[in-house]
Order: sequence, then structure tokens, then C-alpha cells
Amino acid sequence: MLFFSTLNRTPQSFLKGIVAAEYILRWVPQGTHDWTKFIRPEEMVHALEEEGIETLDVSGISYDLLCDRFNLSQELDMNYIMMAQKAETRSETQPVQRHE
Repeated sequence: MLFFSTLNRTPQSFLKGIVAAEYILRWVPQGTHDWTKFIRPEEMVHALEEEGIETLDVSGISYDLLCDRFNLSQELDMNYIMMAQKAETRSETQPVQRHE
């Protein structure tokens, strides 16, 4: 089982994840993020599929500034979390029947 979270490569993630977090709020050091290395969910799904890994779930992660907490959401524009696992192959799910 594989779980990870990352930033999506969108204008919103550039503004909030770099401009706001690094330069305005100074939550992380300037230069921490490289927007060109952020990966879109569909790019990650494709890369995982090429390695025989299937995506089981994708959810957005949003930050509520007033409550000072993170929440799962349907919005993937900023942050997202993904769950994946090794794809089951035919030999793993059922034996191949031989006819002689």
C-alpha cells in the first residue's frame, strides 16, 4: 500500500504554496518549493500505472486558516493525497486453467 500527499501544479498552488507560504506568511523558507516539479494527479496516476500500481483513492487537502487545521475535500487544485497499491495480475487473483 502506498500513501502520499503532494502539491498540484496549478496557478492556485503557485499563489498559495509558494507566494503565500514562502514569502508572505513565511511558514517555510523561501525557495522550498519548485512549482515546475509539482505534479498533477493525472500525471501521477499515469506514472503509477506504468509501474503496475493502481490508484485506489484521491482526495484534496484544504487548509482552514480560521480553524488552523487541514481537511479532506473534493478540491484537488492545491494539495492532494493519494492511495495506491500494486495492481493485481491474473496469476495473483486466480490460477490459469490448463486444458489438456
